[in-house]
Amino acid sequence: MTNRRPQLRQSLDLRLSQRLALTPSLLQKIELLQLNKLELQEMLNQELIENPILEEVLEPEIPKELSQDERGGEEAGTQTDNLPEKERDSFDEIDFRYFFDEYLDTGHRNREVDDDPDKPSFETFLARPSSLYDHLLWQIGLAEIDSRTLEVAKEIIGNIDQDGYLRASLEEICDLAGCTQEEAQRALEAVQALDPPGVGARDLREALSIQLEYRGLRDTLAWKIVQEHLPFLEARKLKVIASLTGSSFEEVLQALDLVKHLVPEPGQKYNPEKATYVQPEVTIAKVEDEFLILLNDEGMPHLRLNNTYKELLKSNGVSGETKTFLREKFRSAVDLLRNVNQRKQTIYKVCSCIVSRQREFLERGPSALRPMLIKDVANELGVHSSTISRVVTNKYVDTPQGVMELRKFFTMGVESPDGEELSMVQIKHKIKKLIDDEDKGKPYSDSQIGQLLRRDNVFITRRTVAKYREQMQVPGSRERKIAYLF
Repeated sequence: MTNRRPQLRQSLDLRLSQRLALTPSLLQKIELLQLNKLELQEMLNQELIENPILEEVLEPEIPKELSQDERGGEEAGTQTDNLPEKERDSFDEIDFRYFFDEYLDTGHRNREVDDDPDKPSFETFLARPSSLYDHLLWQIGLAEIDSRTLEVAKEIIGNIDQDGYLRASLEEICDLAGCTQEEAQRALEAVQALDPPGVGARDLREALSIQLEYRGLRDTLAWKIVQEHLPFLEARKLKVIASLTGSSFEEVLQALDLVKHLVPEPGQKYNPEKATYVQPEVTIAKVEDEFLILLNDEGMPHLRLNNTYKELLKSNGVSGETKTFLREKFRSAVDLLRNVNQRKQTIYKVCSCIVSRQREFLERGPSALRPMLIKDVANELGVHSSTISRVVTNKYVDTPQGVMELRKFFTMGVESPDGEELSMVQIKHKIKKLIDDEDKGKPYSDSQIGQLLRRDNVFITRRTVAKYREQMQVPGSRERKIAYLF
């Protein structure tokens, strides 16, 4: 029998292709957008320690007149534009092309820096503990799913908060990932199958249900209580639960013991620090009839380039190894200052859009919050939706209505027959008011609530009413009627 093996041969193949090269500067720009104020402050202080080119201005000069960039102009300049004239002239003499030459090549090794095989690997110095995001990203990379589902799953993981809950709706995920509802649902199921059990849930009920199913307790009494009677369980109305489920009080106690061993915040395993400190990035203040946007820089280190090291770089008495070190640090410092300034401008522009679109909310409160989508703001600013998503996540703004997360301004809505748009928050307020004012002896059903909303030109289905009611953790009409009796 002849053993036929494919013949291997070497050949030259010329191909033309396009690809996006993520330079260190671009990666840093993306990272800075994701940081909140406290995290950015910590990062800048660390850079100040590690990079001798940077120095802190203890008493920064207040410019007499804000530049167009500071008012949210077309394009943010570098931080060096705000330096004194003497320092700006000195820095302009440096050959920027030489510093950024590594970005302009095609991947060849830098002419000044040689790879030393004896040097320890970069990974050797990794000391940061694994976060929930890292843990999920590592798992999804090993999952047996197709590339499209993997791409959407990574977008979902990026929108999971530190408690392990998915804070973006599937509609928003579809906009961010450019996928269909079915693809988003398939990716969500893949994420919810990861460790820790319950991660990727959208509310407490779903988180507990995922954990019960993981333990093989689906269709048990504990499952039924979590699915249908969670408000009574939270209120410790065990007799009501026993009556509704047709179970004995002892059986309810046993089911409660199972639920007690579940984790309401599955992501906290990878985030042991419970205390959360919030510092608003921006203050929106009303002065006379106008809303002003004030960037909150209090406590932030004001950095600039150290003039002594710039002079040292131009000196002929400095060794080549020292100059190579200084050039790398200069490039890193310039990138950092420019990216910090651009982050500031992007946040300012997003807040400007919020002020123009949500003026009624700023004046009247949550009942006047209008529908606003991330993709609408992204189109207005001419950036990708993921950029806006990074800007509004985990960042807070001080408004006349209190301190709130920027993401809370973005909500879905419906349009009434007269063309008025109502946000999901406004509709929930209307539903809650109807339930609060209902006859305790004859609570409104979801269908009746839908009919009452139509009188206010709010046309939503019974299933949508039930969905919003459950999101507010309000029991159904039958459960409310029983609760009113106790």
